[in-house]
Amino acid sequence: MQEFITKHWFKGIAAAAIIAIAAVLILNTSGGGSSKLPIIKKATEFTLESSDGTEVSLKDSNGKVRLVYFFWSTCPDICQPTTYELSKVKQELEKEGLMGKDVMMYSISFDPERDTAKQLQTYSTKFQKDTTNWKFLRGEEKAMKDLANAYAVSVLKGPDGAFIHTNSIALLDREGNIRKYISSKDAGDIIDYKEVVQVVTQLSKAK
Repeated sequence: MQEFITKHWFKGIAAAAIIAIAAVLILNTSGGGSSKLPIIKKATEFTLESSDGTEVSLKDSNGKVRLVYFFWSTCPDICQPTTYELSKVKQELEKEGLMGKDVMMYSISFDPERDTAKQLQTYSTKFQKDTTNWKFLRGEEKAMKDLANAYAVSVLKGPDGAFIHTNSIALLDREGNIRKYISSKDAGDIIDYKEVVQVVTQLSKAK
């Protein structure tokens, strides 16, 4: 028993911390059902390497609604299912004629050691063929952890090199303000793409 506790103490403490952070995040950003989403804060700018090796900046999509998600491609649980939900978001927004014209999506890895540009390219093609309007990005580990924190995503790296993190999507308006976080309500929960589509559509039509 002592050996098990010694081996898994970090995961238990980290998971509890992440759940607590997520709970606070949900309480602070639920919006109370208001038809007008509040401005939470200005989104932090970034310039990162994309899966095709080019530099991509948040400011490149100024004037559009933005979706920002932090992940790592070898995540054993929530990242891949959530990315699949995001692929459905993209499909729905394409049907509405919003993708690219009014909306951009960014998935940002905080695991540059494993998530090379080549790995991100392989990973992204599992969920989409065209990366024009959905960019998979990477940067230096410490900088990505800080950037994730700026978007209300907590990232903890365990002794085994695995990451535990908040599963949260930040939604930005056309002026670059974060207007909504959509997060897993419990550990292991997957974000519902329908909620994301609803908020993105609302932001795209806001005057």
